[in-house]
Amino acid sequence: MLVDVEMGETNSRGRFVPDSGTMELHVLKALRGRYREVVVVPFGPDIPATLTRLKALKPRIVFNLTEWVDSDRTQDFAIAALLDMMKFKYTGTGPAGLQLARDKAGSKQLVAAVGVDVPRHFTLPRGKPVLNPGVPYPLIVKPQFGDGSDEINKVSLVRSERELKLRARAIWSRLKEPLICEEYISGRDIYVGLLGNEPRVLAPTEMVVGSRKKSAPTFATYRVKNDGAYRSKWRVTYRLASLPARVKRQVLDYSRAAFHALKMRDYGRIDYRLTDEGRLVFIEANPNSDLTPHTLGTNLCFVGVEYKHLIPRIVETARKRYRKR
Repeated sequence: MLVDVEMGETNSRGRFVPDSGTMELHVLKALRGRYREVVVVPFGPDIPATLTRLKALKPRIVFNLTEWVDSDRTQDFAIAALLDMMKFKYTGTGPAGLQLARDKAGSKQLVAAVGVDVPRHFTLPRGKPVLNPGVPYPLIVKPQFGDGSDEINKVSLVRSERELKLRARAIWSRLKEPLICEEYISGRDIYVGLLGNEPRVLAPTEMVVGSRKKSAPTFATYRVKNDGAYRSKWRVTYRLASLPARVKRQVLDYSRAAFHALKMRDYGRIDYRLTDEGRLVFIEANPNSDLTPHTLGTNLCFVGVEYKHLIPRIVETARKRYRKR
């Protein structure tokens, strides 16, 4: 199991142990419940030494849980590329898919080309004039290559050119990367887990904000996803999504099309918005989605698959994929 070095520490016996409560520890326990020998290897900071260790272990397969190089999440593809170069078999999406999914603008163009509905959008390169080419307000403004909900909060929703400029400058004061500005899709946040390489499309989950106060969040911000007290304050919960038959069919078609267009492998998650009129809109793909058992509430990580079976299923899916080569 290959993990980020920051996610644990080496004990007195020289074994790397993931921190308590982490996704890595949950995955490790699930793997050890099925496989006879599982070794945890931290990636870095001495990269050649890490690769030498992996080579000496001669793993049948690497369960790749890495997300960054030296805390830079945009380099997750580089680790997968190194594993390819060293001829290791590993779980999850490869370098091409990781790069395609991370680009919030490029990924929308790719999935739109295979018939998936996407929000109208444009990009703003850093250092260039802030100009809206004609996409109607309100807009959501976020880093084009950001991870998850990085830099997404209530003020990410802008309603005028003035607010757009203020938001762009605020983000650029912290980050040196282009932004994506996309039409705000009012509606429900829908999350769809994918498993296998057909793939199997699991039952959709949705985020529900129980509070009816005007100041309650209307979309998934960084705090909504990462702050339990904030979720409690606004009564944010997750549940199985009740969808019309037409939308259910569209979820299946869109999710499989996006999975293949973005070269995802083994597992992942697709995030959508669903309007009151029934318009299903692709927001982003997560090729290395969180594998904590209760990411979206009890048993809502990958709906319909027990966690003790989920992690081995990912391993066997990857092994089958390699056998087909």
